[in-house]
Amino acid sequence: MAYPFGPSQKRDSSPDAVLQCKHKDTSLAQALHDTSMQSQYDAACKRLLSEKIVLAWILKECVPEYREETIDDIMNKYIEGTPEVSSVPVQGSRIQGGNTEDTDLHEGTIRYDIFFRALLPQGKGRLLLLINVEAQNKENPQYPLVSRMVYHLARQTSSQHGVEFTNDHYGDLQKVYSIWICMNAPKRRANSMNVYEMTEKQVAGHVKLKKADYDLMTGIVLWLGDPDSKEYKGIFKMLHTLLSNKVEEPKKRQVLEEEYDIQMSEKMEKEVSAMCNLSQGILEQGMEKQRIQDEKKVQRQNIKRMKKLLAAGIDKATIANVFDCSVAELEALSPKQTR
Repeated sequence: MAYPFGPSQKRDSSPDAVLQCKHKDTSLAQALHDTSMQSQYDAACKRLLSEKIVLAWILKECVPEYREETIDDIMNKYIEGTPEVSSVPVQGSRIQGGNTEDTDLHEGTIRYDIFFRALLPQGKGRLLLLINVEAQNKENPQYPLVSRMVYHLARQTSSQHGVEFTNDHYGDLQKVYSIWICMNAPKRRANSMNVYEMTEKQVAGHVKLKKADYDLMTGIVLWLGDPDSKEYKGIFKMLHTLLSNKVEEPKKRQVLEEEYDIQMSEKMEKEVSAMCNLSQGILEQGMEKQRIQDEKKVQRQNIKRMKKLLAAGIDKATIANVFDCSVAELEALSPKQTR
């Protein structure tokens, strides 16, 4: 491969500047393309998770209030309306029935991945639950995921004022759930579930209050992955099969239909197909990105080697022949070169 610069360039002809110039435009275009494909993949994941039968499985396996209910009842009797996907803002919003009133009109508003209301079975306390489901490709190293989950729970609670209750009627607060699904968890966390909730601790005396009066916020985190572990079953296997870019489309359909009685609708098949295609594209982009990085590394190493050989007095024609470049390109490396 020829050396990536020549004497005809009018800008900075130093090797590092020319190398940067060579990849500047392509790197930006690649980054934009990568971001677009990743965004499309994430959107497809959210739409799949928002299917009522998928949410029914999540509620049955993760939310105690629905543990004794059938998937069919959860899906058809308890989940209200159509779940909202990336439309309910975390800040500046009020949750009103099955719809939302968005009072924050600024661009870049952070929105819940999925938000919906679910009626409670009779005898389960309050009338309904407000539920947020978040899909995380990987955890953000800039902050603890569980801290963000607590913020979501607080927002879901405070946004009920003026909707579920007015003035100081705090007894009408409805319980909120925030469920976080981490799709590419480290192996040490794969197939795990943690629950975070408010509890009562009697420090002095023996006062015991009614749990339903304070048990109003519950956060749940599921970490998926590692199909080879013995815990890979139930909700973990179902969600991993549905969302993983390592499970091919025919296998997804087989597992979901045979083990979880999830019949793939035309809409779901379309989303699964799109997600599989996008994941393949993202994989290929990753390989191309690695190839470019490797190429840059080799080029930098070659520059160092050429400089050493020039400093040692090796004939330029010999060096040019070894590194498949021109003598003019080598002269750009010469410390005696002036512009």
